[in-house]
Amino acid sequence: MNKRIVLTLLAVLGSGSAAFAGGNCVGNCFEHVNQPPVYGTVAETVQVRPAQTYARHIPAAYGTVQESVVVRPAHQVARVIPAQYSTVAETVMVSPARKVWQVTRDGWGREIGCWVTIPAQYATQHRHVQISSERVEYDTIPAQYGTRERAVMVRPGYVTHETVPAEYATRHRHVQVAPGYSGWRPLR
Repeated sequence: MNKRIVLTLLAVLGSGSAAFAGGNCVGNCFEHVNQPPVYGTVAETVQVRPAQTYARHIPAAYGTVQESVVVRPAHQVARVIPAQYSTVAETVMVSPARKVWQVTRDGWGREIGCWVTIPAQYATQHRHVQISSERVEYDTIPAQYGTRERAVMVRPGYVTHETVPAEYATRHRHVQVAPGYSGWRPLR
């Protein structure tokens, strides 16, 4: 049954085409068309390399500083001052004043007795005496300072992140712009 419909349709179309060619087209007329596909070039932006982030470690920076340090602290030294001695001269009584009975002869040969006062007798005596006693004095020796160098961190280490942007390029591609067609279309 389907074959019959198709054959009838072909016969009608064939007669219409002939009629059109002759100028007598009755009803709808169709013509057979073979149209090839149309191709063109399209420019596309494509990513050649993706964006990347790099981490870079920057180490800490060190420097030296000079600082004053105590090499020897202040301290006290004991100094012993010995006792001081001196020689002192003293007048001392060797014998006290006294009275003695003294008998003498005068110029005529007579014996005369009388009390004679003999004054006290003194002598100089030297004696070793202590003027000051032994003592301890403390002398303060000041601290001694020196300079030393010490390493210190001037800047701490850190991490930097550098981003390299994505790289793009234009690529040309051959694409089908319109499809091809093979079939019947109405006449105009």
